[in-house]
Order: sequence, then C-alpha cells, then structure tokens
Amino acid sequence: MNTKELLLSVLIAGPATGYDIKKILEQEVSKIVDVTISNIYPALNELAEDGLVTFERIEQENRPNKKLYEITDAGRAVCIEALMTQDARQRLRSEFMFMLSFAPYLPRSRVSELLEQRLADTAATDSSLDELETEGSPVTGQLSPGQNFCVGLGRALVDAERSYILAHREALLRQAPEGIDLNRLTRPKQLSKVG
Repeated sequence: MNTKELLLSVLIAGPATGYDIKKILEQEVSKIVDVTISNIYPALNELAEDGLVTFERIEQENRPNKKLYEITDAGRAVCIEALMTQDARQRLRSEFMFMLSFAPYLPRSRVSELLEQRLADTAATDSSLDELETEGSPVTGQLSPGQNFCVGLGRALVDAERSYILAHREALLRQAPEGIDLNRLTRPKQLSKVG
C-alpha cells in the first residue's frame, strides 16, 4: 500500500488527529509493513483535497491547534478497493539470516553473539505484543478482531523463531571456527575507478 492508502487504513477504524495517526503508524503499522512517516501531513492534505478525508480544526489553549481527520465514504471505498486488489505478499528479508548464512566463516563468538541478540530481540517483540494486547490501540484503547489475530500470528512467528534458534544453535555453533586470525586475512585491492 502507498502512504495515502495506509493513512486511509488507519482512519477506517475511526477519526484521529495527525499526531494519533503518526503514533499508530510508528507503534503498530511499522511493525508489520514498511512505512514512510515523514510525509504524513502532506499526504493527509492531499487526501482532503481529493475528498477522501475531512478534517475539523480543534483549537487548544497554550498549544498549537490540531486537526481531527475522518475518512469519507469515498475514502472508505478507495481503502477497501486497495485492500481487495493488492497482493498480500509475505516477505522474508533478514540481515540476521544473511549474516548467519556465513556462520562457517565467522568466529564462533560472533555467531553466538548474533544468536543471543536475536533471542533478546524476540523477547522484546513479545513484550511489545504484550503491551499492545494490554493497552490496545493508541487511539481507541482496544484492538479490533483483525488486530488481535495479527498479534496472535506475530506471537506464533516469534515463538517459532525462538524455538528454532534454541533447538538448532548448538549445531550451527559447531560449524563456526573457534576463532579467526584477522591479521592473516588479506583485504582486496582497491578497485580502480572506471569512467
């Protein structure tokens, strides 16, 4: 989904301020899909110009005024159309897995460090999921049935990853050399510039 469609998908759950939308994108959506947060306000303005959202200005004392955005029927239709027609790809891109593919060339201590860091990351993800279940959405305070499903699926994926690492790390560590003499490694010569 593009930025505008992501914004509509946030607003389909109910009205929200720009700040609330940004929080949802940062704290919830960015954990699931890649999000560009820098252009939220220009995109919201374009959605308003296109009649896909409306907004109400809310004046505040001693604080800047804010806008409360709400999706229109046309915006809801655009959002649903995007959800109905776009591919729902599941991508597996991982620097962690890339680095571990070189385990036979890395010192055992580095492989162990990578595994321990990933286990710590899975624990942090579990904590984030616990917090999300407890606190709910930053705007509504609760999770939709779809969000609950995604939290459960996320937990299952993290648990499976942790279980796999714990079950197979010793075999991987045995494949890594005890140590590497970095002084004996040679660096490739600098490539000359072409052109």
